Amino acid sequence: MLAKTVLLVVSNPQQIGKVLSRVQKQVKNTIYIQLLSALGEPFGSVQPKLYSTWPKLSKTIYNIYSQAAAYCYHLDVKVLLSGIKYNIPKINTQSPIDLVVFDKIHSQSDIDNFIQAKIQNITKEYSVLTINSDELETSNDVTDGNETTYKHTVLGGTFDRLHVAHKLLLSEAALRATEKVTVGVTDENMLQSKILWELIEDIEVRVKNVTDFLNDICPELEYSVVPISDPFGPAIVDPTMELIVVSKETVRGGEKINEIRLEKNLSPLKIVPVELIDEPNPGSNEEAKISSSTTRMRLLGTLLRPIQPNINIPKTPYVIGLTGGIASGKSGVARWVTEFGAHIINCDVVGHESYKPGKPCYKLIVEHFGEVVLAQNGEIDRKVLGGIVFKDPEQMKALNSLVWPTIAEEVNKIIRESDKKVVVVEAAVLLTAGWDKQCHEVWTTLVPRQEAITRLISRNGLTEEQAKNRLDAQRPNTFYVNHANVVFCPLWEPEHTREQVYKAWGLLQERISS
Repeated sequence: MLAKTVLLVVSNPQQIGKVLSRVQKQVKNTIYIQLLSALGEPFGSVQPKLYSTWPKLSKTIYNIYSQAAAYCYHLDVKVLLSGIKYNIPKINTQSPIDLVVFDKIHSQSDIDNFIQAKIQNITKEYSVLTINSDELETSNDVTDGNETTYKHTVLGGTFDRLHVAHKLLLSEAALRATEKVTVGVTDENMLQSKILWELIEDIEVRVKNVTDFLNDICPELEYSVVPISDPFGPAIVDPTMELIVVSKETVRGGEKINEIRLEKNLSPLKIVPVELIDEPNPGSNEEAKISSSTTRMRLLGTLLRPIQPNINIPKTPYVIGLTGGIASGKSGVARWVTEFGAHIINCDVVGHESYKPGKPCYKLIVEHFGEVVLAQNGEIDRKVLGGIVFKDPEQMKALNSLVWPTIAEEVNKIIRESDKKVVVVEAAVLLTAGWDKQCHEVWTTLVPRQEAITRLISRNGLTEEQAKNRLDAQRPNTFYVNHANVVFCPLWEPEHTREQVYKAWGLLQERISS
């Protein structure tokens, strides 16, 4: 049985990769890392000849998080700073420890004394594991740069799905602060230029995750974690701030903050850039460095929201509602799902049939909109009809009230008659029409607004204004994402979309067979 939370006591940081590669097999959720030269020494005793000041540990902490990215990216790894910075009597973690791991051999009495005297929050059923890191090497992970500490440090970012690169930046700010750390977390109006911004966690979640992490690694400091609606936040107005932590790629942002501070007669901040961490296994279209964008891309095709059992419909066939905005790639996803064995019901096709002369909706549409919507052959001109309803929400509402009941009735008939195990109902209006109530789960597609405009111009022959009107008449991407169990983004090459669908199909088979 896997341990939920591990405390890893590290005497030899140079061998952390070797140790983490073995520890990660034993743990389900969290690995706390405590640097300590010897069990009987104070917590601050970490090779004191080398690490004479806190900032000198920066490179060691960078190395630990880099190795964590390589060996246990899926786990919540935290390097504890309290023991390094302060003469604390005990390790006190937010989560109770149920496995203590040592990286070198100690006597049983030393282990028992250490656990009893120095671990505050530990379960009664804890276990102990020793992973001997063997060859002890002389550490060379010593920071050569600025060793000064500062009362008040600051940094900013999106901090979506907190990962090791975020933790490194936050740790650097905490390591150099003696009193306070301020963190600016970007709110929604600053997110829309980011890849898959619709999948970014709510601001409340991100603020809480940053706050919890900082309070876990070094609760002795004061923290102010605040939403910001511009790139600068409190860093351009707070005279007590002395240092700003940035990544190597955002140094210019720190310099801009200092320019504004000088204009306001405030002292410039010391800028401390932190190296980015390499992504150990970058896939196609993914960034070379650890990033939240890559994390969000890897969520495509996975189950983002738990399935709520629908007791109002039969268990078989298993019905998936496939939805998304116009030109978001629904049909492409549907084609891949067909290849994997699903029965696709295209509600647009069903709707087109219902518009034909002699069909139930034909007379209703002509009576409401007039003969202006008829083509020369007597059929309904969908382009003319679209031009009317996409400009006028009331007319759109009227059209929907005429055709939706007929389409729903026909779709339910097809589902009942299907001999497939999985039926996918493809409909842009699935959620708005309430047809999701006849599905077991909902999948959605999305692309950026400008990509959708480009597709509508190219595919449908619309002008840019017409394309924008079509998009403005529908719900935003966030609406679909907030109601979906699985999300796809067909923004890249077709094979990338296929990989997303293949992943989703495999996970679906596990769900419906369990």
